[in-house]
Amino acid sequence: MQLGTFTILSDLTEQEQQVVRLAWRGANNSADHQLCFKSDFPVGAGILATNDSGESKEFCGCNVENAWFPPTICAERNAATTAALEGYKHFQIVAVLCRKYPGGSPCGLCRQVLLQFGPEAVLLNIVDRESNVRRALVGDLLPAAQGKAVPYDHLSEAEQKLVRRVVSLKSRSHVPYSKTPRAALFIASNDKGHQRIFNGVSDDNASYGGSALAEAVAMRTARTAGYSQKVQLIATVNDPSAVNQIEGECLQVLREFGADAPILLVGPDRSVVTTTLVELLPDSFGPEAL
Repeated sequence: MQLGTFTILSDLTEQEQQVVRLAWRGANNSADHQLCFKSDFPVGAGILATNDSGESKEFCGCNVENAWFPPTICAERNAATTAALEGYKHFQIVAVLCRKYPGGSPCGLCRQVLLQFGPEAVLLNIVDRESNVRRALVGDLLPAAQGKAVPYDHLSEAEQKLVRRVVSLKSRSHVPYSKTPRAALFIASNDKGHQRIFNGVSDDNASYGGSALAEAVAMRTARTAGYSQKVQLIATVNDPSAVNQIEGECLQVLREFGADAPILLVGPDRSVVTTTLVELLPDSFGPEAL
């Protein structure tokens, strides 16, 4: 499912066209300076943002890779954090370009950052070398699940057992900084068809970026054990019907297991909303895009 409405460049406003040009500049810089030396996948982003005084400013970013993959910074976060640093925290327009294969969309981590500063910002995903775009809103990147909450006592016995297990795990969370205990279960099979359930809890770190999220812990433990097929994620959330209940990074980790994984969101009252990765991370960026 692709996000947004196809719009030709000439139908964009002059401001939107300028932000599109910034995204091209960022992608070209990434390529020219060999900043994407691992992936050979230059990406650029442009952002128009305002500060608290209503002044506007444009920002450009590109992906800057690292020999150790985790410190890599994506183009969108490069531009977004630069804008925030200068006090321009109200995003108005965001344009994104994957220069090698136009038409991509932000990864889950970038979606999380963009949503922080501009859920109502216009999103322009550049889809071809003529700079035509798919036009949407940043808020569309991490939507809410659409299913209705099912009360705990209406669940099957097997589902109730999973709910009890994931809720009981929350007390094991180490969350002295976020104050938000979270737990997750990841159900997966190995190549012999054997199924296992893997636990995960949130683990805060004094260096906030070093924190581990419950869902990611469970998923990475499963992969380490050789379980990566026929997956399902179950996670405790604050409000199963609200937007962005699973952090973008965790959704991006889940994307590596496939685009259509089923997800159960367990609320504080133990009610459950059934959804999918496609619904929570639409038009996702996956391995086939590289």
